[in-house]
Amino acid sequence: MSIGFIGAGRWGISLAFILNRKGLGIKMWEYDSERVKKLNKSRKIPELPETVVIPDALLITDNLSEVIADTEVLVFVVPAQSLRSAVAAVYEAKPNNETILVSAVKGIEQKTLKRMSEIIKEKFVSAKPVVLAGPGIPYDMVAGSPTSLVAASDDQKAATLIQEIFSFENLRVYSHSDVVGVELGGALKNVIAIAAGICDGLGLGINAKAALLTRGLAEISRLGIALNANPLTFAGLSGMGDLIVTAFSPHSRNWQVGNQLAKGKRLKAILDSLLGIAEGVETTKAAIGLANKLRVEMPLTAEVNKILFEDSDPKESISRLLKRRLKSELW
Repeated sequence: MSIGFIGAGRWGISLAFILNRKGLGIKMWEYDSERVKKLNKSRKIPELPETVVIPDALLITDNLSEVIADTEVLVFVVPAQSLRSAVAAVYEAKPNNETILVSAVKGIEQKTLKRMSEIIKEKFVSAKPVVLAGPGIPYDMVAGSPTSLVAASDDQKAATLIQEIFSFENLRVYSHSDVVGVELGGALKNVIAIAAGICDGLGLGINAKAALLTRGLAEISRLGIALNANPLTFAGLSGMGDLIVTAFSPHSRNWQVGNQLAKGKRLKAILDSLLGIAEGVETTKAAIGLANKLRVEMPLTAEVNKILFEDSDPKESISRLLKRRLKSELW
């Protein structure tokens, strides 16, 4: 079986690394030709363990047609705000109509407030994309740590196929039918992970972090329910699972952003120092847009937005949250 990847960042390469060990044919497209040269020369990526070497059998190229040709599964693994242009490029390259399209992108498009599978379906109207999400920090996964993900689609046959393809050795994949819930959980947990980084950076302790994650998951669930997601989805791998790993792992870019903000660094300087994209930054804007549109209360997300884009002092945000009107826990 031939599998193509659109994007050659750390997450895409980590997934491809496991599939290569399974003996599957892997081709990866990267739009940045200079990055392609560097990867093909070094066969390494800085954010993965030093011992991880990209196999020679794993093709990385800037030739999109070469990747799409005879590909049975095509996995989008690009930054969320770049997905639309990537989908357009793939559409113009005319992949086989039978190709299964997979989104491993965790985000919400800021301008349109659309989920990633919705963007794919704008071009590929008859497609039923599979969403691959869950608690998978690339560094740990390629190092051999047991990892579980979830494959969700309106086409259960396609979801089951992706489940079978990606499950191997230390990676176990579950299937799911709630595309909306799985996508929202994967996207919005990055916002709460920024807040978790702030919490740790300020040294607020485990009590505060436990409350933060619990209430963060509550507002993710509220927004999901407003979009007809199954509330139980947020207690699963793409909800609670992904939130936990992203809020605790030092390899999480979103946690790193919050942690450095708490220590007084400016957002631009933090983002410039990262080796990749912290999806939670742009997703915060999109989450606020969705919350306002659907009239869903998301106080933690609102405070993260103020800290990121309005230069709010994190300590003032904490004070505002603690002084909010008292209410019942269950919404």
